[in-house]
Amino acid sequence: MSRARVGIVDDHPIVSYPLADALRRAGHTVLEPVTAVESLPEGGPGDVAVCDHSLPEGRSGAEAVAHLTSRGWRVLATSGVAGRAQVLDVVAAGAWGYVEKRFTTHAEYVHAVGLVSAGRHHVSPLLAALLLDDAAARPLGAGDLSARQRTALRALAEGDGHEEVLAALGNLSGPVSETVSGTGEAELEAALAGAFALTARRRRINRLSPRELDVVAVVGCRGLGLKETARELGIRPGTVADHLEAAKRKYLASHPGEKDLSPRAAALRWAMELRLC
Repeated sequence: MSRARVGIVDDHPIVSYPLADALRRAGHTVLEPVTAVESLPEGGPGDVAVCDHSLPEGRSGAEAVAHLTSRGWRVLATSGVAGRAQVLDVVAAGAWGYVEKRFTTHAEYVHAVGLVSAGRHHVSPLLAALLLDDAAARPLGAGDLSARQRTALRALAEGDGHEEVLAALGNLSGPVSETVSGTGEAELEAALAGAFALTARRRRINRLSPRELDVVAVVGCRGLGLKETARELGIRPGTVADHLEAAKRKYLASHPGEKDLSPRAAALRWAMELRLC
């Protein structure tokens, strides 16, 4: 397994320092843990940042992942509290994998860091299930998950071991266009990378525009009505209503299983989830 330069971003020393020790014992070079992504230096090829989702300092969540990615780090996101939409958002922001703190040993973190450092995605059973659910809730038509991508994710979601996942792919006979030359390892990585890319595409489709964010912040955080919001932003009340309807549609599309909401309730949900208040 690849040996990496690792940065740990977590505001709980009881978590970050024991994890750093475990990674060092496995042969990785580990930087002093930090509590904000802005405190990590620039990354390089194969460098891995293990980043907690909810950080009280600086950037957090998907924004933190995007920042680290832009600075050359491969991000392994982790959390004990992140919800479904938040996990998918960090995937869309460029994370190479996601680890649930509550159910993961240090040995599993070490394995995940090694995979990511080697340029491979780490997909836990929970993340595999979320990726499958996301594709079912918002399919992209003919351009959505291929047979190989679905097979790999289903095997991982069911908790199959690595060899079982490779065997499942090996037993699948698909179109030549889906065939990956090389080893089964390369085929598996191609399937996972493709599934991550499709998830990012779905999330982008339902991302709020800059003006929708403005409206959501005013209505959701301050509770202003259509006319007051229109005066605040220098637009027409009808335009405010249109933006609220779009924000509601995108919220429901991004949160499968959520019951219908009023536009104002959706604005409040967005404002809280995106920490606009």
